[in-house]
This record gives sequence, structure tokens and C-alpha cells, in this order.
Amino acid sequence: MSTDAVPAVQTVGVSRRFGPVQAIDQIGLTVPSGVVYGFLGPNGAGKTTTLRILTALLRPDTGSVRLFGEPVQRGAAVLRRIGAAIERPAFYPYLSGRANLEVFGLVGAFRYRDPRAIDAVIDRVGLREAASRPFGTYSTGMKQRLAIGLAILGEPALVILDEPTSGLDPEGIVAVRELVQELQAQGATVVLSSHQLGEVERVCSWVGVVVRGRLIAQGAVDELLGQPETRLELASKADRERARELLAGAGASPADRPSGADEGTSLVLRSGATNHAVARLLADHGIYPTELAVRRRSLESLFLELTSAVRSGTGGGTG
Repeated sequence: MSTDAVPAVQTVGVSRRFGPVQAIDQIGLTVPSGVVYGFLGPNGAGKTTTLRILTALLRPDTGSVRLFGEPVQRGAAVLRRIGAAIERPAFYPYLSGRANLEVFGLVGAFRYRDPRAIDAVIDRVGLREAASRPFGTYSTGMKQRLAIGLAILGEPALVILDEPTSGLDPEGIVAVRELVQELQAQGATVVLSSHQLGEVERVCSWVGVVVRGRLIAQGAVDELLGQPETRLELASKADRERARELLAGAGASPADRPSGADEGTSLVLRSGATNHAVARLLADHGIYPTELAVRRRSLESLFLELTSAVRSGTGGGTG
């Protein structure tokens, strides 16, 4: 995946108002081709409105939308390269899951008639045993699986999923995760919104955070979360001071970050030697850490920090 290629999604100054409510305001998304992009935000932040605009289900009041470099509007040829599951698709309740996919495969942008491909999609979303049952008898999770199946029918280059794990049990969540990873491995770009930040951190390499209709952060996950740190817990303050001197000499850039009841025994390494080299160096000088662990800021902590800053009026926007 090269982020130098034409972006899969590029929006500039996209806004949409519903009566007195400004749903989104000057949204500027950039989704590199080939990434899994997590679109994050609290309820009511404007995520679904933005995704509907990307798929031409809504028109923006202002701004422009391009997918793979082509402008988006209803009937645009580029829409044939997209699969989406946004909110709850209106399937026919009296038709089976398979029949629904067959019907939608014959209309709209899909024009997809291969029954073997439909069977393959049913298997991929785990609905083989329920494929012949009427959609109206499906559980919430099964309905969600069928919606995802419709989104990936025809092997689209861009897959847009709005809360794809909503209503799924743990097994279903893992299956969706594996499916998203498989789609990326096959060359597709995936944009998904989710409140399950742990899952997002597992599968997404890029994220955007929207709060109150404005994009406040966007970029590669590794860049937003920063470099991991190595935390050392030493048996005594004397050991900490000796360790600091040894590690500074080895280029490990120690920096104190006291925490816990005995804050005088903590040491944080911002960069430098590997954990193996650190442990060996200290052991050679008779110092044995009680804990040596690599830690990185979580996506959840970043999300909470960004959203709370905006709500308190101290945060700015990057999009």
C-alpha cells in the first residue's frame, strides 16, 4: 500500500445541515488507497451523515467529494467500485437471505448475477445455515452479517461499513475483523465507523476523529499514538539512579515519569536500546528490574483526550 497514490476518498469542505442542526461542518477526509480507515466519534457526531455523502445517498450543502480521483454524484460510474453497509439496509423480510442478495445483485450499481459468488459471500459472512430462511426471522446480528455480505458483493475496491460489529456476539466480531483484514490483503480500501476502539486499533492503520460535526484529528495510527515507551520498575531509588546513568550512557534516553505509590523507583525509556539489551546491561551491573514492559498510548485514551478537549472548548481541529 502506497499513500502516494490517488486517495480512495478525498473530501474538501464538506458540510451538511438539517434545518437548524449543522450535522457536519467543513469535513476534509483523506483516505489513502489500500488502508483500513477507522472513522470515529461520539453518537451524533456526524459519522453516518458523512458516510452517506460518500456514497451519494446525501448531497452536501457545500464542498466536494472524490473517490479514486473521480467526483461523486448520483449515477457516477465510480459508485460501481463501492460497496457499503450504512445504517440498516431495507431487505425484503419475506425473502430468504440468499434471495435478497440475488435481487440486489440484479439492480442498482451491482449488476451481479453469479450464484457461485453469492454463495461465497454467504459463507464469508457466516450465514450458510440461515441462507434459506426468510430475512424477517433473522436476529439483529444475522441482519448485520447479511448487510456486510451485500457490501462486499462484487468485490468492490472501496468498502464502507457503518458500525459493522453492532449486534454481533464475540465470535461474530472476530469474524468481521478477519474479513476486514482479508479485504485489505486483497487490495481493497475499507472505511469503517465504530465505537469499539479496541477493535479499531487492531485492524485500522489510519483513523479520523469527528466531534460535533468537525474533523478534529486524522492520520496514521502510529503517528497519532506516538512511539512506544519502555517502563522500568526498580527495587529502590538507588537502583533507579544507577540504571539512569547506565542507560543514558547507552543512548536509551531515560526520562522520569513517576507513578504509583513508590514513585521514586520508576524509570521510562523513550528511545534507544531494545528491551533485551536493556535487561542484559542492567543485569551485568547487578540491577534487576521488578518490571520491564513496553507500553504505548491507546487509541481509547487518545480518543477520550481529543473529545473531552473539544467539549471543554480547549481543542482545535485538524480537518
